[in-house]
Amino acid sequence: MYRFEKLRVFSHAMDLVEEIYRITKLLPKEERFALIDQIRRSVISVVLNIAEGAGGLGDKEYQSFLRISLKSLYETVAGLMIARRLYKIDVSVALEKCDVIGKELNALINSFKK
Repeated sequence: MYRFEKLRVFSHAMDLVEEIYRITKLLPKEERFALIDQIRRSVISVVLNIAEGAGGLGDKEYQSFLRISLKSLYETVAGLMIARRLYKIDVSVALEKCDVIGKELNALINSFKK
């Protein structure tokens, strides 16, 4: 088992990826190379930066990857808000997951400051 697999935030981020893929399948085909791709890339970035940061790097570099993950999470949230506004898609479950992940990432980032 990899170090990042033991992190609750990684597991929650993987759940979010599944939810985002479910939601983006509901978007119109004309969004395939725009909003769909952007939201999927941003949520994948959340997961990948958590994993990459946990790869045995020093604390400072790990924090940097976690911050990138958090920024990608914010991008995902903004994309969900666009989907909700333009296409009236219910994204409440995904936004709740984003809120939890954001808190977990912030807590993990702040744990290095002690």
